[in-house]
Amino acid sequence: MKRWWLLGLALFSLANAGGGHRTPVTVTLQGANCTPALGTVTFGMTFDAAASAQMADIFASDQAARSGPGAIDWETVAREDRERREQTLKLLQSGRLSTPADFVGAAFLFQHGDCPAAYELASKLAAQAIAAGERPGSSPHPIARWIYAATYDRWQRSLGQPQKYGTQYLRVGEGCNYRLEPYDPATTDAERAAYGVPPLEEALAQAEQFTAECASR
Repeated sequence: MKRWWLLGLALFSLANAGGGHRTPVTVTLQGANCTPALGTVTFGMTFDAAASAQMADIFASDQAARSGPGAIDWETVAREDRERREQTLKLLQSGRLSTPADFVGAAFLFQHGDCPAAYELASKLAAQAIAAGERPGSSPHPIARWIYAATYDRWQRSLGQPQKYGTQYLRVGEGCNYRLEPYDPATTDAERAAYGVPPLEEALAQAEQFTAECASR
């Protein structure tokens, strides 16, 4: 979903938290088998300019690695992803991330994780981005709701459950055959729209487009 990565990069700096001190939120994850290992993290509530700037740089690096030009060396990207998650985890462990943009960027980073707990953390970060955008003096991040849907879907699929919103695709076999991963038929298009996700009909058509683009290459 390159278009969303690029959109996230372009809009990253638009959403900042309001001032003042707030009580941080602490979350403990069962992520001992993740790389890096995940445990307790803290969602800060007080703006830290240096941490936000660092998170913006990490996120920009994540997006640049996926935008070319030329062929992408995914082994190199995977190694660099681990390093970026380690950097982001340190910021989270110290409770220094606080703005909607901080949390959106961190959600993208852990969406590229390697275990269910990483995707769970990504979903919780996205949810925190939505909440932070509703604080007095703050503004909603333009893609906070979309990244929430995407990370929640990825988390559910990693647990063997159907996705809720319909953001995850799978290539079947060795050829160019993309399909929308199993989804909950009870989810309505109105629910999808509330999180910036296209209607189911469009999502199914997108799989056909992925297949055609792959075949053309």
